[in-house]
Amino acid sequence: MACINININIDVNRCLSELRTLLKLLLRPKSGIQKLEKEMAILRGKRDDIMNQIDLAEREGQIPTHEWILWLHKMEELEGQVAAIEQDFQSMSCFSCHCFNRAGGTSSQTQQAKSSNFYSIIRRMANTLDEANELMSLTGALVPIAGFWPWRFTTRLPIPHLPPVGIESYLDDIVGYINGGEGSTIGIYGMGGVGKTTILMSIQQHYYLLEDTIFDRVIWVVASHCQLKRLQMDIAMSLGLKTLKESDDEQTCGDKLFSYLKNKSCLLLLDDIWEHLDLQLSGMTHLATEQSQQQQQQQKQPRKVVVFTTRSETMCAQMNAEKKIKVECLNPDQAWQLFEQNSDGDVLSSDAQIKLAAKELVKECGGLPLALITTAKAMSGKKSWEVWYDTLYMIRDKHESIPIGLPKESLPMYKSFKLRYDSLENDLIRECLLCCVLWPKDYDIHKFDELIPCWIGCGIINKFNVINEAFHEGCCHLETLIAASLLEDSRRQNYYKAEHVKMPNTIRDMALLMVSELKGNGRKWIVKAGIELSHLPRQEERQEAERASFMRNNITSLQDYEASTLSKLCILILHGNHLSKIPPTLLTNMPLLTYLSLSRNFGIEELPKEIGSLTKLQYLNLSSTDIKSLPLEFGRLKKLEYLLLRNTRIKTIPNEIMSNLSMLKWLDIGGYFPVCDSWLNELKCLREEHHKISLGITINPAIFEILNMLPNVSVWNLTVSGSESSKFSVHNLGTLKWSHRISDNLECLTILDVPGDELAINAGVDYESSFGCLKTLYFRRLGKLKNIRWNGVGFNNLHDLYISDCYMLKDVSWVLQLPCLDFLRISNCWEMEELISNVGNFNSSFGIKMLILFQMNNLHRISHQPLHFPNLKNINVCHCPRLKKLPFGTGILRSGLKEIIGDQTWWDSLVWDDNSNRDSLTTLFRNQLD
Repeated sequence: MACINININIDVNRCLSELRTLLKLLLRPKSGIQKLEKEMAILRGKRDDIMNQIDLAEREGQIPTHEWILWLHKMEELEGQVAAIEQDFQSMSCFSCHCFNRAGGTSSQTQQAKSSNFYSIIRRMANTLDEANELMSLTGALVPIAGFWPWRFTTRLPIPHLPPVGIESYLDDIVGYINGGEGSTIGIYGMGGVGKTTILMSIQQHYYLLEDTIFDRVIWVVASHCQLKRLQMDIAMSLGLKTLKESDDEQTCGDKLFSYLKNKSCLLLLDDIWEHLDLQLSGMTHLATEQSQQQQQQQKQPRKVVVFTTRSETMCAQMNAEKKIKVECLNPDQAWQLFEQNSDGDVLSSDAQIKLAAKELVKECGGLPLALITTAKAMSGKKSWEVWYDTLYMIRDKHESIPIGLPKESLPMYKSFKLRYDSLENDLIRECLLCCVLWPKDYDIHKFDELIPCWIGCGIINKFNVINEAFHEGCCHLETLIAASLLEDSRRQNYYKAEHVKMPNTIRDMALLMVSELKGNGRKWIVKAGIELSHLPRQEERQEAERASFMRNNITSLQDYEASTLSKLCILILHGNHLSKIPPTLLTNMPLLTYLSLSRNFGIEELPKEIGSLTKLQYLNLSSTDIKSLPLEFGRLKKLEYLLLRNTRIKTIPNEIMSNLSMLKWLDIGGYFPVCDSWLNELKCLREEHHKISLGITINPAIFEILNMLPNVSVWNLTVSGSESSKFSVHNLGTLKWSHRISDNLECLTILDVPGDELAINAGVDYESSFGCLKTLYFRRLGKLKNIRWNGVGFNNLHDLYISDCYMLKDVSWVLQLPCLDFLRISNCWEMEELISNVGNFNSSFGIKMLILFQMNNLHRISHQPLHFPNLKNINVCHCPRLKKLPFGTGILRSGLKEIIGDQTWWDSLVWDDNSNRDSLTTLFRNQLD
């Protein structure tokens, strides 16, 4: 007989392991269910992380791998299996209490069936646990999709303190239309200042506040005079989508937007449309399908809805709006209500004559909301009835000059603007306001990098000893204009503080009319900013111009520009274009030019020698250009007071240029890299008769002491950078000598790329109190830093502290020594486990207003000791997986906490001493994806 050999390979250890698992589950079935639930909770967290990574990868243009897609499908199937097991287990009630109960008169056959079902559940439970373990092991084997989250993906506008008057019916109508699925395009139209943007803001807030919204994304974009390509880029920015490139054509951009949005329900809010836009190329392709809304809902297709505002009913038709809503002016009762809300109630009620005049003023505003608000603000603080009646007579004056071409319906708005403008404190503040029109429409103007320097350069702010005083005055003017509702604070997307302002569109329109088209007006301004210009306007438009702004356009060349037509020009702004050369004739034919900005023209590599012909030039901004040297003729600019060369790489400077610039008050040569020796040699040559120069500078620690020897220099903005240094090997920054010449007027200090493990800042030995003006402090890329300390330094005026990429830093307990600290942002400090580990003798009250923690992988608590946060308004937590407890209870609500931002997984994992704390604070939590 033939011999047959059969090889059977049995993994004995695996069989025994499975048998032990089955026995445990048979003996303690409920613990098995609990273990399964625990495993699934971990897997769900991992699933959410994977989905987040895939979402980010799609934003970067990547496609998730098939392995991850298969993993997600298996996870979905596993959840179904677990739900079925739990349901079946609950139905086997006699086994849910850890026992086999065969008593009670049940028949043997019935009991046998129950036992069989029970054993089946146990087997399924064991198999499911194995599958769960296998899925978890795969998460380590598969390559994850890499990338960091953007901080915020959409722009969310602030919630107003009071519900806007007169918009309730519009809001109800539009929301009902959207929720009912009746259409996909809604046009809101009406005259400027009537409240269209307010309605759009309210729609956004409505869907933001809904816990179970029908939209995955709510996108807000301002579309004023914006071409399709710009609109596409703005939508991508709002989404955090990085795949769109400036070099892409409109069709490519549209395809990329569609690819990202195709499976998402979206509400696109477009504010202030002036020309037809192809919504299909905005990624909202489902708008073009021929299927009915009902069919789309039946097939569970994602909703795509667009709501836009415009001043023209014709534009609603061109945009194929399925629903058109005209926003009317307020009725008399609503108008009075709005006026009262923005007035001083005590003044209105103090005198019957004042109230009567106020009601007449309300009539003159014609029910236009912005005119009502502006007029009410203008009359703030006016307590004499005579003043109120004088204002009424003035606004009714039929002989007052009005701009040419002003539509009749806009007259109330213009008169109310003029009233507010005339009631400003002085001509300086009025000039500050008018300067704001030089920026593009709907542009977020940075207060400190753009607006206040412009006011200084234009000569509006000119009486100061050091630049600090000029900025302080500028901040006061800003407060005045914001209080008058002529400017508004704007927290720009991806920025943490409101460092920008915006001029409301209608206010800007009125201000532009005033400076360009008013009869008898001596001013001649050309403002063609941010409108995609590729070349300069016609000669006849510029020959009488005194100010011209062509900032943020696509101008590549000025070669064909006949500069002789600019003989009267005083101010020229070409910031943010694509220039590579400056034609010499442009400079020689502008004899009256006092202000020139060529910043952010990265292609400019040199200045022509004709720059020396601008003998009246007082302000020159060449920041963020690629200029490598200054010509010898630069020394002819005898009247130059402000020279901004931030983020340039100038290496060649002719000798004694600085000595020739005897009027110079502000020099900024700071930025990314330490200055060259040529700059330092020039600064050393300054003579005593020079003005004191406020200096912004980036310097290497190895030559730090040179700053102490510079005559007539006051350091205003200082960066100590160890980059590009082979000389610096000192590990203790305490060796730096911070004399009062450096620290007295220093407002912003940055220390980065320095290799030491300890940083010590000491007050000067010859000076008792240093750094009295310091407001902002940055510690960046100090990879070996373990300890920060300062001796004899109060930092009593420090408001903002940023710490990033200090990987070895373990503690910042010293922040309790900063009495005025408002803002603290800490990121990428990977070794930090506890923010404040030692309260010590300091007051346990921490007066910070905004706290941001980002990418702190090991941070598990703010402090183990009790801390009070009497002023905290915002806390943002992103990628801090071990931070499981917030350092405050419900008492924080009485302190005015407004917002807690973080990812949903982190919020769900927080541990609470009292669940009522969670319930109270949940209303303040916002998912960072919103």
